Amino acid sequence: MLLIKNVPFNNVVANGVATVNLPIGMSYNKIILALGGTFTKAMITNVNVKVNGKIIFQESGSRLDLINQYRGLTAAAGFLTLDFTEPRAKTMIEQYVGNINTAQSVSSLTVEVTIAGATSPTLDSYSELGPPAQLGVIAKHIPFTQAFASSGKIPMKLIDITNRGGIIKRVHFAHTGNLSQLEVKKNGIVIWDNVLAAVNSFWQGEYQKTSQANLYSYDPCADNNYANAVKTADATSLEFNPTFSAADTVTAVVEVLDVLGNM
Repeated sequence: MLLIKNVPFNNVVANGVATVNLPIGMSYNKIILALGGTFTKAMITNVNVKVNGKIIFQESGSRLDLINQYRGLTAAAGFLTLDFTEPRAKTMIEQYVGNINTAQSVSSLTVEVTIAGATSPTLDSYSELGPPAQLGVIAKHIPFTQAFASSGKIPMKLIDITNRGGIIKRVHFAHTGNLSQLEVKKNGIVIWDNVLAAVNSFWQGEYQKTSQANLYSYDPCADNNYANAVKTADATSLEFNPTFSAADTVTAVVEVLDVLGNM
């Protein structure tokens, strides 16, 4: 594999959207953002990765940093990784499935970073590249936000998930402190049985995952076997039912393997 410095971002300003168009041809395993000046990950209010103009990866800097730390990626103040691979997968195929192959069927690959409140920021990026390949399934990050006005067990609707053919690796529920447990049902059958946050954190630690404050990660692939991912092609229903101790607002980030045009 190669690690290269990308062409410079345009419009790196204290408040605005910095953009870089990346070269086409190689396979992108990950993109590392390098932040300088008075510019922290908390000042990144949104990151979009677009393939052929379609957003396939959308995150805030702080939330992505929590997800990366849960997955065991390196945490450092001046760096933020957009990772399209599974570095600890048990087979090479599973490790690289989902990387962005751009040799065929891709006309553009763009990264947009929304900056808010920085002082004299600098922004560079580096790409880990693999050999050229035709575009296949992509590791997408798709966020859904919902407000919950009271305590109790309340369904959370994740639009465009059921019966779409995508393969769900994880769903991260970023909350404000009141999500206490989660139930997941597929086709009416419980596949995640009202697991308390503390139990979930302990169990994930058995597989060297590191739970993060105010982030409940539903991870059927915690053991790094991605055959355990949730397949939606045969799902007539897929329910996510969190329980709250008080009102909360949740952003659920779905990590899903999917073709470009599907979701």
